[in-house]
Amino acid sequence: MPVTFQPGVAVVGGGTGALGSAVVRRLVAAGRRVVVPTRHVEDDDAPEGVTYIACDLDDPGSVERLRIAVEALGPWTALVGASGGFAGGRAHEMDDAAIAAQLAVNLLGPWRLARAAARSMIGAGSGGRIVLVASRAAVEVARGQAAYQVSKAAVLRLTQVMAAELRGHGITVNAVLPGTIDTQANRESMPNADRSAWVSADSVAAVIEWLLSDGAAAVTGSAVPAG
Repeated sequence: MPVTFQPGVAVVGGGTGALGSAVVRRLVAAGRRVVVPTRHVEDDDAPEGVTYIACDLDDPGSVERLRIAVEALGPWTALVGASGGFAGGRAHEMDDAAIAAQLAVNLLGPWRLARAAARSMIGAGSGGRIVLVASRAAVEVARGQAAYQVSKAAVLRLTQVMAAELRGHGITVNAVLPGTIDTQANRESMPNADRSAWVSADSVAAVIEWLLSDGAAAVTGSAVPAG
């Protein structure tokens, strides 16, 4: 049975990364119109079915301009917040700059996108789907990942809060919690790791695709493990 979606524009934050690209491919294959916010836009780089829009997630004004640009293309009905990054460090050793950098990339950027999407969806009055990418690190403690784990735990709480706040508007908000994703970057940074338990980007993208679909209309405030 084919996966069906609410009509409108799907925005994929982090859509040029390994996981985001897998999400974009799935959504385009399903016939969705996809927008990817990116710092550097080259028109010739955009795959068929994808529109790149210049956006700096560190800049609230830039995200607001993204919202206006998306609405010009059609109703904004889906958001995937897949942007993020990893930096190691123990809680008592990390300096303020390193902590702030992890909070900025893993929490504040996705939060700004989710805020813009929610405002657009509420304004249109047609509901929508928001999926944020947290991590198994949000619920499993490991040493040497202090700021990363705190930032991802905050994404999970943000998901739960927004789900409660937006339920009455017909907007679902869910999080996926991937384990280690099998990407080229992770292979290079952990060459001696046991990859048997790693999860493919496409497998995580499949979970995200389902959470965006009509079939997941009753699911909100959930933290869905993925690998």
